[in-house]
Amino acid sequence: MLRRKRFWLGLIISLLFLGFFLARTDFGEIQEAFGGANYFLAFAAVPLYFVSFWIRTVRWHYLLRPVRDIATLRLYPVVLIGLMTNNLAPARVGELVRAYLLGERETMNKSTALGTIAVDRAFDGLTLVAMLGIVTAFSDVDSGVKRIGIATAVLFLAAASFLVALAMSPQKVKGLLLRLIAMLPERLARRAEDILDAFLVGLVAIRSPSVLIRAAVASSASWLIEGSMYYVIGEAFNLGVGFHVYLIIVAGANLALSILQTPGGIGPFEVATREVLVFFNVASASASAYALALHAILLAPVILVGFLLLWTTRFSFSQIMGVEKRTAAPAPGAGIE
Repeated sequence: MLRRKRFWLGLIISLLFLGFFLARTDFGEIQEAFGGANYFLAFAAVPLYFVSFWIRTVRWHYLLRPVRDIATLRLYPVVLIGLMTNNLAPARVGELVRAYLLGERETMNKSTALGTIAVDRAFDGLTLVAMLGIVTAFSDVDSGVKRIGIATAVLFLAAASFLVALAMSPQKVKGLLLRLIAMLPERLARRAEDILDAFLVGLVAIRSPSVLIRAAVASSASWLIEGSMYYVIGEAFNLGVGFHVYLIIVAGANLALSILQTPGGIGPFEVATREVLVFFNVASASASAYALALHAILLAPVILVGFLLLWTTRFSFSQIMGVEKRTAAPAPGAGIE
């Protein structure tokens, strides 16, 4: 029932954002923008997206290694199948799929896998916040936007410091967080404690400074490569803006998707991408055409490759879509020292 509600909520959010996007769209001008695009250049950027996820898989390998040393080559299909699921379903179900597939393929505790995925996603969030803060702070924008950038950078430092403190003193910080969780309704408190336990399991890896540095470098590199893909597609549409604008799109659009969990990010992604470009004086029609083309290029190849990889496993799509019921939450304190 809860999953069904989340599905409909995600669909409603998508429709609302799509309605807003289409209400400000001149279809005649968009058609002209599509007509003037260099599609060979646009599709030539697709391999960059898969490279960025290979590097993110390397990061996950680092985070998993203290628990189980699994080759990046074995993890990569799991990552792509999870991404394919996220592109088709709301509420980040793909992260549960990753944990389930890894547990089944590697005979590994699924809650432990889920904990490392939670930390893996935290690195994405921190990297995007840092990117947004740094780029906006040093871009040629008005003082108000610069202040937002500086505030975002401060938020990044605070969140990163909290993550490191949590990794170094898990029991102490957990005790503090449990006091806050106890204020929630009983059902929510149990769920929050399960999530916290899974997260703490995954934090084991970043107690090592070398792993922390490698994961941070891999995270930064992966998002810069994805930003390069956005840039190449922007060049195909002759947008004429600098690389820093595409980094703002990467950070802003993906952070928006982490909050507004719609199927494939459809709706919020298009609106966020267009509004950033319009802010930097790109014509609305060109910005809209770019947003639609970029999102299609992000979604379609991964969905296709994800289905092909899933076909090579013993799992069906219906099985992985029902994975939420079979992915157990960790026992309290599991794996925490």
